[in-house]
Amino acid sequence: MTVALDSVTETGRDPRELIPAEAFNLLVEDFRKATHASHDYTRRVVGQSLVFLKAVGDIRQAEREDPRNYVRIVPTPPVDEAWHLSLQRTEVYVPTSLAFCGSFIHHRPIMDDDIRSGAALARTIPQLHATGCFVDPEFWEGEVGTSCCPPECNDQSGRDWRTLVDRSGFLPVDGPLAIRI
Repeated sequence: MTVALDSVTETGRDPRELIPAEAFNLLVEDFRKATHASHDYTRRVVGQSLVFLKAVGDIRQAEREDPRNYVRIVPTPPVDEAWHLSLQRTEVYVPTSLAFCGSFIHHRPIMDDDIRSGAALARTIPQLHATGCFVDPEFWEGEVGTSCCPPECNDQSGRDWRTLVDRSGFLPVDGPLAIRI
């Protein structure tokens, strides 16, 4: 499946504006140190990971109003790599999740037929544009059917992740995955 990005232009809000400059710079520095990528590439991929998280947050907020508003979207491997690293910078990631989504944005690595076919990425592109941010084609073109996760890591016994958490995005108080402190 080919995903057309004809509507991608150099327009849209700069993704760096989604979070404070100091927070953005921390994420860029973390990515640069971990990957040794160029500063320009690093700024761009971190920006695209923020656009992706903003889209996830917008979808989750719309889903709270009406569950039929849920749209499954997926990151590409370079965007996912930036997301993985941002999860480790909790002082930036937690407030960003809360600002974008109203709850924590969880990462659930999977690989399935929806991703392999390109259908998930085809749904993702319009959701990214709906954020009003610039969508950089380098990080979305040519990535159909890819995931950061091999098939064996997504064993949820056929359960939809939304059945594992409550509406706030947290694990339920009771159940096998409940965390008690």
